[in-house]
Amino acid sequence: MSEKKKLSWREIDKLKDASGLAKLRRKVEKREGTTPTEDKKLKERYLKELDKLFHKRDVEKEEWLKKLHQAVGKKDFQKIALLFYEKFGLPEEGRDLIPFFDVEVREIVLEVLEKIRENFAKFSFTEKQAILAKLKAINLSTKDEFLAYKSEKLLKELTL
Repeated sequence: MSEKKKLSWREIDKLKDASGLAKLRRKVEKREGTTPTEDKKLKERYLKELDKLFHKRDVEKEEWLKKLHQAVGKKDFQKIALLFYEKFGLPEEGRDLIPFFDVEVREIVLEVLEKIRENFAKFSFTEKQAILAKLKAINLSTKDEFLAYKSEKLLKELTL
């Protein structure tokens, strides 16, 4: 019986380096004039710029959230809430979602209910209590029967 000679790791690496794919990659790098280290530098620079862009958006979003919370109960609340919604959509945090219960647009309130259903477990105890109180208030005070039904259904679901 003939026994196959096992290749060492070094020999395996040499075979990989001699493969057609490795040769092709070296040709492309030579033609483009970039080396893997230059690619890393470009990637790092790109990621830094991308991070700046998102950070700027986060700062802007925080400023808008501050405006929104300050406007609660005032006459320009609806306008600020709708502008925030257009620009950023609904926020993720429970404390930031609560003001959107007071928006006079049915679709947005329904979206708030859905977002609460999805994320209720993540909210703090205080946020949960405030949300449950808001759901009870909507259920008792709204003239929109569909909204009352949806809020009551969600209230039952969350308190079971």
